[in-house]
Amino acid sequence: MRTSIVFSLGWLASTGSSRFHKIRYLMDHPLYRRAQFFVNRWGVLAVPACFVTVGFQTAVILTTGFTRMPLTRWVPAMLVGTFFWGTIYATVGMSVIWLWLENPAVALSLVLIFLILVLLIRWHGARRSKPQLPKGK
Repeated sequence: MRTSIVFSLGWLASTGSSRFHKIRYLMDHPLYRRAQFFVNRWGVLAVPACFVTVGFQTAVILTTGFTRMPLTRWVPAMLVGTFFWGTIYATVGMSVIWLWLENPAVALSLVLIFLILVLLIRWHGARRSKPQLPKGK
């Protein structure tokens, strides 16, 4: 339902309705620019692919509505994507929940390791993107 609502909001915003001017403004955000590039590059395949992401999914779905992807393409692609999402949630998601319920200490340790890895990757990326000054000057 949420996916269809987000798609519909994008579709309505593209009509120029004044009630949806915030969505039109949102489409200029860098995340939605990336989603537009992704949809333009991959077409209908972007829809099921976005269901295996976190955060990017809403941007892609809103973009497909905003660009008025035909329903004859969007509905089958959305159904495949929701199948992917359901499969991932039913396997990986439920495994994490059962691990948490059976052994909270192990689950907490894994969450902490994951957070540390994310922070290290972000730190390394920020350090790499910082311009380096020439030595000796």
